[in-house]
Amino acid sequence: MSLENFFNPRAVAVIGASADKTKLGRQILDNIIGGGFKGPVYPLNLKEKKIAGLKAYASLENLPRSELAALLVIIAIPAPFVTPEIKKCGQLGIKNIIIISAGFKEAGPAGAKLEKTVATLALKYHLNILGPNCLGLINTWQRLNATFAAADKETGNVALLSQSGAIGAAALDWLHEKDFNFGYFISLGNKAVLDENKIIEYLATDKKIDLIVAYLEEIKEGTALMHLISRLAKHKPVAILKAGTSPAGGQMALSHTGALAGSTAAVKTGLDRAGAIWLENLEELFNLLLVFRKESWHNHGRQDLSIITNAGGVAVLTADEISRQNVPFSRSLDLLGDAQAAHYQKAINKTLADKKVNNLLVLLTPQTATEPFKTAQVIAAAARKYPHKLIMASFVGGAIVNQARDFLEKHNIPSFDYPEMAVRSFKKLIAYKNIVKTVKTYRQPAVKVGSPLKKADYLKSFGLLKKYRLAVVKTTKYSPAQLKNYHYPLVLKIVGPAFNHKSDRGGVIVNLENAVQLKLAASRLVKQAKKDLKDRQNYLVVQPRVKKALEIIIGFKRDVSFGPIMIIGLGGIYTEVFKEVKLATSDLDLKAARELIAGLKIYPILSGARGQKKYDLKGLARALVSLARLANEHPEIKEMDINPLFVGEKKVLASDVRIII
Repeated sequence: MSLENFFNPRAVAVIGASADKTKLGRQILDNIIGGGFKGPVYPLNLKEKKIAGLKAYASLENLPRSELAALLVIIAIPAPFVTPEIKKCGQLGIKNIIIISAGFKEAGPAGAKLEKTVATLALKYHLNILGPNCLGLINTWQRLNATFAAADKETGNVALLSQSGAIGAAALDWLHEKDFNFGYFISLGNKAVLDENKIIEYLATDKKIDLIVAYLEEIKEGTALMHLISRLAKHKPVAILKAGTSPAGGQMALSHTGALAGSTAAVKTGLDRAGAIWLENLEELFNLLLVFRKESWHNHGRQDLSIITNAGGVAVLTADEISRQNVPFSRSLDLLGDAQAAHYQKAINKTLADKKVNNLLVLLTPQTATEPFKTAQVIAAAARKYPHKLIMASFVGGAIVNQARDFLEKHNIPSFDYPEMAVRSFKKLIAYKNIVKTVKTYRQPAVKVGSPLKKADYLKSFGLLKKYRLAVVKTTKYSPAQLKNYHYPLVLKIVGPAFNHKSDRGGVIVNLENAVQLKLAASRLVKQAKKDLKDRQNYLVVQPRVKKALEIIIGFKRDVSFGPIMIIGLGGIYTEVFKEVKLATSDLDLKAARELIAGLKIYPILSGARGQKKYDLKGLARALVSLARLANEHPEIKEMDINPLFVGEKKVLASDVRIII
């Protein structure tokens, strides 16, 4: 369904409009009227004849038929009465609806049943429905404020999406305070029908929008979102603040991979792969908007940052943050404490006249000779003179600098309360610019699903690896009858479902040099695991000892939304201690795998640092790509890791495997 008439309706109807100004329906109606919407506005109320000076209608059937195809219906009545109105919309040919009403899945089982009915009706009648339980929609280009929140009328080039109405209302208030003009505000609510993917897909084609920022609490179709964002990344950035990223309430991971590639890591990995800007908190969201309020954000010149200041201490703190954020630093000019506006003017113009300077942060603290307001005027004049250069400001202080801050905000100068905020926001900007240079459109790997595993037997798991051309250490069941036939030295392991973390249970014994040592070690393991060994899925295996190799972990965890998340890092028993890993989505090729490996802190060792031996990097990359193919072709596998994967000079061998079905 096209969203053109949803975002740009020719007429609006409010079901639940009221003569009582405290009711939500009336507040929405007043916002539509007060916002200056040019089309017809129809209040709907069973009893009233006139509301807010407009003729009121008892039912949708009473509205002019010519308006219905491009009509936007806003529903603000109790939840039990909503679905009959939606059915009525479908029967009348009305396609676009916003459900403000709460009381759906967020309210419990009965509400969830109602919401399922909403989705069913939307499918049956091909409806665009925003919500339920949402704040509504604002399109400043249409002068349409279909929410119960106040908003400015000026237009802008940013679209804001929020799954939370409360967060959305706070964002609107912040935007008003900062004189920040936006294009669209969309409150997603429960996302019964329209979700972030459908909205972003529409915004992708809207030439008025240069930046999309979304606050999301859940992402249902992560792979589809990756595809959308990666298509947009090079010309229209998308920034995401994802709530619910703390480990509280999370299920205990069964494998090393599960612990390292959990839900939050999966979301971030997927969005990084797509080229999205990842936001950690609301402060980062708001500060990013400040940087993007200037058209100069997309200049393609140098990425280093210059500073002009009247306070050495503030400049030092700023330089510290620049170093922490690994931002390229150009120069710092200290005008000293007696710097007046004229001194700033001379320094700013001289600095910006240099073709090598593209980005400038002006710092000011209020001292005896300081002229904050006049200095703000100087900065605004410089921004007009150099429109293709990014000029930011941080006037550190209280009441003395407030007027100057307000002036900067009114003139679209990114202004930050503290310089560290400016530096961190600038880092987001240059990180985005670097990512989009190489980002490719994400497409789900086209795969042929293999025969599903019914259980994760240890030795059969090695057989699966061999099918995907992953070389393995020779592994056989321990047999007392073969003591004299084994080739020593050996490693003895106890494996099976009860020993997912066998090292933690003392289930691995290495460097067994002869039959006597092996027999004693086996007796000890059998004794300590007597109860577990009653289950035939748990048993002992022997392997030859592998020499002169690094221990690496590779694996994946299947995320419900973003698919398999691949992992590679330092292996062995300290995997979760050091957490030296890199993550990737499963659309890996050899080039991407090599780049992932190169990002590891241990890469210099792998590549032969300081004249040392080089390890089999090609083999390691091939193993990772093979495992990604396995992950794509076996959707029944929830988690899997190979730890350790022995990487030698000329070969790569899987020594241990763990699969969770």
